[in-house]
Amino acid sequence: MKRMSDEAYNEQSVATTTEFADPVDGDTEEVAVIRPLLARTRLEKLPLRMAYSADEHGWSAGAFHAQVDTFGAAVVLGTSAGGAVFGAYNPRGWIGLGDERNAMSAFLFTFPSRNTSGSAEKLPKVGGAGLAIIDKAEAGPQFGAEGLTIPLQPGQERLAKSRLGTYYARRADGGRSLFAAGEEKRAQLTELKVYVAEGGPEEWQLDGIVWKSSSS
Repeated sequence: MKRMSDEAYNEQSVATTTEFADPVDGDTEEVAVIRPLLARTRLEKLPLRMAYSADEHGWSAGAFHAQVDTFGAAVVLGTSAGGAVFGAYNPRGWIGLGDERNAMSAFLFTFPSRNTSGSAEKLPKVGGAGLAIIDKAEAGPQFGAEGLTIPLQPGQERLAKSRLGTYYARRADGGRSLFAAGEEKRAQLTELKVYVAEGGPEEWQLDGIVWKSSSS
């Protein structure tokens, strides 16, 4: 499948919180939960596949990057021990080269009622596009310096941290965490998955000192 360039998508502005994507033929039950959130993103109308499952591939940064690097835009979906269902949209994808990646259209989300049949609360990037995604080979997904961090480190494989307000918007009730009541800024994960568009990886080449994909 041909990967389209950033200019082909309306992802230069803050993620919409008032529009919702329609279902796509073939969506699984889990993809159907996140599909409405993908309005005006490059994944809005594309079939999605599960690229990474921590239970299946391993609770480690190495396993995570082995499955998601170079596959482009992605959605992280996690569940905490307290019952929170939450995640994030990464429009730039991962390549594991230590980049701090700018992305105005990145966002976090959470289901405050823990009921995924209801509506998720979508939390857009704030404070400009900078530091939307931190892409380190030795760590799992990270959005902003503290919006959502899942290090996937030995001894703390299931640890997740979240503090909203600086890089991603706070919740409507003023809450500063994606997690359930009582979990505050830290939670233990019971599930962690990443979805990407169906198709093969992008090709990356070094252009001077900047790595660029074939879709850049």
